[in-house]
Amino acid sequence: MEFFWSFLAGAALLFGGAYVWWHFVEHRFTVISPGRVYTSGAMPPKVLRKTVRRHGIRAVFDLRCDVEGEEKIAAEKAALEAEGVAHVNLQSPQVPPAELRDRFVSTIGDAAHRPALIHCNHGEGRALLYGALWRIEFEGMDPERARKKCRVVTTRGSSFDPRKAKGRYLSDYTRVRKA
Repeated sequence: MEFFWSFLAGAALLFGGAYVWWHFVEHRFTVISPGRVYTSGAMPPKVLRKTVRRHGIRAVFDLRCDVEGEEKIAAEKAALEAEGVAHVNLQSPQVPPAELRDRFVSTIGDAAHRPALIHCNHGEGRALLYGALWRIEFEGMDPERARKKCRVVTTRGSSFDPRKAKGRYLSDYTRVRKA
C-alpha cells in the first residue's frame, strides 16, 4: 500500500511539474498546424524573440486589447520589429465580430504571415478560438470538430461548451473563405 501512495505522489509531482513548466515557461505554447500556426499566452519580449526564432515565425497575432496592457503590447511590437516579424494587434473581444474575423482570415491567409503565432493574454480562450478558425478556414475542418479540439476536455463550465458564447460561435460557424 505504501508503494501505491508513493507512486501516486510521484505521478502528481511529475504531472504538476509538467503543467507548471507548460504554463509558466512555455506560456501554453501549442501547435495547431506544424510549421504553420501556433497558439500561446502572452510572453515577455525576450522569451517571445527566442520563440519566433526557434519556430521561424513571421507574424504574431496579438488578440489583447489596450486595457490588458498597452505598455506590454508596445514592448512586444518593438521586440518583434527588431526580429523582422509582423505584429498584428487585433484587439479581439472573446467572440470576434465579423469584421475582425475577416481581417484575421485575410491576413493569416497571406503566406508571408506564416508560420504564425496567435496569442491572447493567457493562451486558453481567444487564441484557441482563432486557432479553431484557422482549422475551419484553411484546413477544412468541421466547425464542431474544431470546437472540440479547442480543449482536451470540453466539459460543462469550459468557455467552449456549446451553451457558452465561444462554443456557440464555433458550433454555428460558417466558413467565409472560398476554397
